[in-house]
Amino acid sequence: MYAIVDIETTGSSAAHGKITEIAILIHDGKRVVDEYQTLLNPESYIPSNITALTGISNEMVEDAPRFFEVAKEVHQMLEGNIFVAHNVNFDYSFIKKEFQDLGGNLNLPKLCTVRLTRKVFPGLKSYSLGRLGEHFGIENSARHRAMGDARATAELMDLILEKENGEIEFFLKKNSKEADLPPNLNRQVFEELPEVTGIYYFHDEHGKVLYVGKANNIKRRVRNHFSSTDVIFKQQLKDKIHDVSFEICGDELIAFLKESYEIKRLFPKFNKAQKFPTAKFGLYHYVDGSGVNRISVGKVQRGLKPIKAFPSFDKARSFLIQFVKQFGLNPEHCGLPASLLNYHGYSYDSSSEMGLNERFANALKDLDAVGDSFCLVGKGRDVNEVSLVLVEQGKYQGYGYAETSIAIENIDNIKDIIHLYPETPDIQSIIRQFREKRQLINL
Repeated sequence: MYAIVDIETTGSSAAHGKITEIAILIHDGKRVVDEYQTLLNPESYIPSNITALTGISNEMVEDAPRFFEVAKEVHQMLEGNIFVAHNVNFDYSFIKKEFQDLGGNLNLPKLCTVRLTRKVFPGLKSYSLGRLGEHFGIENSARHRAMGDARATAELMDLILEKENGEIEFFLKKNSKEADLPPNLNRQVFEELPEVTGIYYFHDEHGKVLYVGKANNIKRRVRNHFSSTDVIFKQQLKDKIHDVSFEICGDELIAFLKESYEIKRLFPKFNKAQKFPTAKFGLYHYVDGSGVNRISVGKVQRGLKPIKAFPSFDKARSFLIQFVKQFGLNPEHCGLPASLLNYHGYSYDSSSEMGLNERFANALKDLDAVGDSFCLVGKGRDVNEVSLVLVEQGKYQGYGYAETSIAIENIDNIKDIIHLYPETPDIQSIIRQFREKRQLINL
């Protein structure tokens, strides 16, 4: 038996949205034999744009039952049946979340009529419920209402059942993972993903990059994204994915560097979290109106280059405390109260003011000191090559690949191999993470 479900909600994510209407049709494989429908009070505000789409207003649901009041009826309708919906993971995720909030669970086999129609009726211009209705002549006088869309989905299921040739049986196999795939993604694209280290891109229907990720096993990581257990992965992104592309990197360090570069180059809409801390605070040097050298901690701003950057204010201040102690500086000239330095075992001797400017100059030289030049050597994209990451005088230059037989002892030799990439604070964080884990060649 199939439980054909459609819901209306207050938003596009089960993590934040709630159900405002639910319709369930029980289909025995030949016809609809039972049905259930109700408005629901979501106990939260329905945004005006949702009301404009569905016609369901806050006033309409004010006296409607809350989900816990109908949970038993809903469970009885769904129990023991195959959960069917157009874009099944959307509807399933909301109802599953409602049961979880009540201390229960939902664990049913799923069928997605978007993916089924793609398989059974290939080559159509669109697989949205509205477009499929127009193509197949399915009337729906109540679009974007639960029962109207559920009835349209049931008629579509009738057509699928008439035409399908083992597709439903395949989709229901546990190891097929068909219900986990995005509704608009061709399964062949997923099957052709490699199981190697690299980066991957999720694209929308126009080819625009929605998300960039890094993985030690591209196919496994993408599969984890699509699985229902990945709660961080937003349903609204999954619905927009039409294609997945990739680039093999060979080495995890290269994958991190490439991912960071691509996120900053493409600004994908769904890349919000960086895996490495970015520089938010920095040390700034200036000379005041009396000619006194000073250092302050401030937020990193475009157009102002700090002499040293940090991911947090606390880290910047901790460094500055040790810096003042190391060079015997006046804490007040560095924005630090004397009481704070006393707590850290430092008491400034004001009688030593005479040599202060010289000590300040030496301290600034130490901060400005040229860094090391080195190359980090890692895995290549195959057994016949290695990856190279070049840092020259403390500055990241870029990365490249070389045959294992090529000598890489001098910097000019390496510069001919690498591709230049810009340096950012998180790039330095990545390199620090891997410096002790890779073969290091001092240059």
